Amino acid sequence: MTTDADARREQVLAALVSGRDQASVSGQELAERLGCSRAAVHRHVDALRRAGVAVDGVRDGYRLADDADPVSGLAATEAVAGAGMGPVRWSASTGSTNDDAVAAARAGAPAGLVVGADVQTAGRGRRGRTWAARPGDAVLMSVLTRPRVDVADAGVVPILVAVAVADALGDGVGVIWPNDLVIGGRKVCGILCELGADESGVAWIVAGIGVNVHGVPAVADARWRPGAVSTDAAPRRRHDVVCDVVTHLARRMDEWRDVGPGPALAAFAARDLLDGHGVTVTVGDHDVAGTAAGVDGQGRLVVHTPAGPQTLAAGEVTRVHHDLT
Repeated sequence: MTTDADARREQVLAALVSGRDQASVSGQELAERLGCSRAAVHRHVDALRRAGVAVDGVRDGYRLADDADPVSGLAATEAVAGAGMGPVRWSASTGSTNDDAVAAARAGAPAGLVVGADVQTAGRGRRGRTWAARPGDAVLMSVLTRPRVDVADAGVVPILVAVAVADALGDGVGVIWPNDLVIGGRKVCGILCELGADESGVAWIVAGIGVNVHGVPAVADARWRPGAVSTDAAPRRRHDVVCDVVTHLARRMDEWRDVGPGPALAAFAARDLLDGHGVTVTVGDHDVAGTAAGVDGQGRLVVHTPAGPQTLAAGEVTRVHHDLT
């Protein structure tokens, strides 16, 4: 249950996150915005500090410390509203953002909902792998969409989501089918999509997205070396990553609705790290080995094997016979 104090504290955090490029956010301005005294503002700032958000007091106001990197659900909601997305519900901790988003989808939540957390206690990746990032290191979120498509056409969604996240992260991001994102040979993002359907087709799709921003998570049975997107030379803020990813995903979903999967598939091909290289793909209880030859119009991996070409709708690339860099 959210109290009035919680709501005001979130407003203070949103103002600090949105105004971090300023020298400071005026204490008087915050008081007027919240309709409270400056002493009350100071109490809300102290509450944020106790919650682990580093806030510096400066003359006449406050600013986030240089090493502070919180995500504000309120500020993110405002930032992505123009793309038709939101609200963004962000919490300090949850079991699994995918579980939360799936529950919301089944309860009738509208498309565009984003559920995120600073840490997950039961996060998971594909094939049931655990996913444990330290608090504040990663963007851990799930996005609810409700595309009006047949189930057979939804196979392209993992590719579409991967392309959208790569768009948001910028140049130098490669993709390992279906949706592992790699920079410089290191995996920086994993994606887990879940789908619900009814007699009319797809009812909802939840895209779980985990981006290593500052640190490297503990991942059971990792196939690729982990890495992070933020470096000393090119620092990234988690809040900005959230807003950028959600906005780019909205654009790719709109594009899919308007013109089909062609542009997303072309963008995937430009980032495909497997095309033309030897791969081993685990499908159920057996392996398929051969040369990757891109994906087809439904996002299925094409592998040329000694027995002929095979088209794989599901599976996991367990070996790549070349350097991912």
